[in-house]
Amino acid sequence: MSKKSTRFSHRHLLALGTFLVPLIVLGVLGWNELQRSGAKSVALSDENSRRFLARAEQAITQMIDSQVGKAVTASKRLLIDLSPTRTALKLREEEGIPALLDVILLDEVADLIWPEPPLHTVTMPFVKEPTTDLEGKRIPTLATAETLIEHGELGSAVKQLEKLIKVLEIANPRDDEGRSSSSRAARTEAYARFRLGTVLRELAETKAAIKQFKEVELITRDGRGMRELLQMRLVARTVRAELGLPVDRLALLRDIAENGYSQVADGLSSAIALRMAGTFDPDGAEFEEVERYLVEDEQRAASRVFADDYSIWFKYLVRPLVHRPGQLTEPIIEERLISTDAGYPMLLVVRTATPEEDKRNQCAYVALHFDLSEMINPVLATISDVDYMLSITDPRGGPLLTPTEPPPKGFVAPATRTNDLTLQVFPADPERLMAEADSAATKRTLLVLALLFTAIGGALWSWRSVSREAELAALKISLVSRVSHELKTPLALIRMYGETIGMGRVRDQAQAAEFGSIIARESERLTTLIQRILDFSRQQAGTLTYQSEPYDIGELLRSTAYAYAPHLEEKGVILIDSLPLGIVVSCDKDGLEGAIINLLENATKYGHNGDTEHEVDLILETIDGQAVIEVQDRGRGIPNGEHKRIFEGFYRASNSGEVRGAGLGLGIVRHFTRAHEGDIEALPREGGGTIMRLTLPLAKRNNTPPTASHAPNRIPGTPT
Repeated sequence: MSKKSTRFSHRHLLALGTFLVPLIVLGVLGWNELQRSGAKSVALSDENSRRFLARAEQAITQMIDSQVGKAVTASKRLLIDLSPTRTALKLREEEGIPALLDVILLDEVADLIWPEPPLHTVTMPFVKEPTTDLEGKRIPTLATAETLIEHGELGSAVKQLEKLIKVLEIANPRDDEGRSSSSRAARTEAYARFRLGTVLRELAETKAAIKQFKEVELITRDGRGMRELLQMRLVARTVRAELGLPVDRLALLRDIAENGYSQVADGLSSAIALRMAGTFDPDGAEFEEVERYLVEDEQRAASRVFADDYSIWFKYLVRPLVHRPGQLTEPIIEERLISTDAGYPMLLVVRTATPEEDKRNQCAYVALHFDLSEMINPVLATISDVDYMLSITDPRGGPLLTPTEPPPKGFVAPATRTNDLTLQVFPADPERLMAEADSAATKRTLLVLALLFTAIGGALWSWRSVSREAELAALKISLVSRVSHELKTPLALIRMYGETIGMGRVRDQAQAAEFGSIIARESERLTTLIQRILDFSRQQAGTLTYQSEPYDIGELLRSTAYAYAPHLEEKGVILIDSLPLGIVVSCDKDGLEGAIINLLENATKYGHNGDTEHEVDLILETIDGQAVIEVQDRGRGIPNGEHKRIFEGFYRASNSGEVRGAGLGLGIVRHFTRAHEGDIEALPREGGGTIMRLTLPLAKRNNTPPTASHAPNRIPGTPT
């Protein structure tokens, strides 16, 4: 059996290329389409995020411009007649600008004119009493009065205090405006009168008490450089107002609300304002005005707190916006400063004061203070999106609005700027975004891999198909050549010996008989070859069938071996058989005989070159409910990797050499065994050679054990 060529013709290569080229093109197009689809998805997501960002930018810009423009216009109108405190309240409550916090007034270099920064001291008046006189000596009279007050001897205390006051009036007379020449004496007199007024109040001498408190206010009205005197003045007025009429208490409330006591700590003045308000009947006619003064005082105190922040954080940021030495500039219509330095996002809008504002308030600039979060939060609520979150930072990177979830690693957020704010958009659910991205990448990868494997599988299938087609074509050509060669030799012999006999050229009758036997033998060979070709043709067409009947397979094999023994003997084969009887198999008798003869013939043909005789074993046994027939030889064997392929049609082992054959016999044998629910396999024999193992299922009635001996018969050509 000669090895077949697997070379392709140009036609086969063209067919393979015709399949592979479109497949490669399809793969490239598929990859590009997947990439384009992924890029399109990313671009769509990016476009949606940028649309959200554009909406946010537009809405925030419109809100800021609208609120600022409205506040600037209204403030110019209101500040002509109202104080900054009332202007801020009007803008917030009546003009519909809830984000506005304060209105402040600045001079030419952006320093505060109003409000003044708050006092950080909470020292109450009279924490310690004056203990020295004008000459620095202790005041025993004052100490005595305090002792008498502590012991409840109020009358004696009054006398001591009046005596001290007379001494102070003589020693330190006041001018026409009520000012003393000595601040220390004024402080001592004010303290003595305040304590006297307090004692008189406890003694129910109201008019006398009011007179003393009025004197305290007169003495302390300018503070004489001592803040505690101003605090004393406010407390004295508070007591006098409580002892006086409602109009006095209302006037005190108004003065506190209008910053009349700016040199007093806000905590003290606000506490007194609340105390005064508590003296009015909630159902009274004055209570509405009282509430308005309390709101104004609250606004005043808040503005003073911002004044402190302004002095610390913002003055030096505003100054470059408004103060340009050596340059003639147009009036500032509107300069905006955004910052989070004060601990919250705020917007400060500075404009040049109008002539009317300058005339009334002696200011160069007006600044409007906004809570930026309060301003833009309503906008953020209207543009909220379940898929995106907004991040807002001030010009120096301070966060105004921070996403609740950290962005994915490596995520580049689209950004834009408006009003010195930096807006960035981030995914609202970064984990879902990453999961979707991973899922999309996985799907693209799987699709690409599927396409790749499909391409590889298709290419391999195409390669295999074309290769198989080429092999079949080569095998068919080889078959025709081998069959022609197989037919040519016996036909030539038949013709030669027939012509010899026909021309009477034989020497004697014995020679004629010899020639006749040769003709008969070659005719038998022709018949066998033609029968195999016909069987293979029917096998391929699916029309090769068998008639199964129960047979004692041992007996059947013995008769087949006996009939074929002469043919084996001629070729120097010693057949050694071990064929027990009693093994019943349901099979086609002729088919089994043909299969065994085929196997014996192959074992005979493929011996080692140069061997004049060799042994072939024919063995029968039962294993696991099957009859196992083995034909064992010591021939050239089958090369590795070809033990299964030799059962394919037209295939011949690569070491078959010049031995004649068409490569059909073993295929027919396998067809026979599988048609009987059995099988055949080729196995290497230890020590060299081949074992052909044929298995057939036992017939159901095969219940009797083998009756014949298993001893092998070593007589050539003679069955046991």
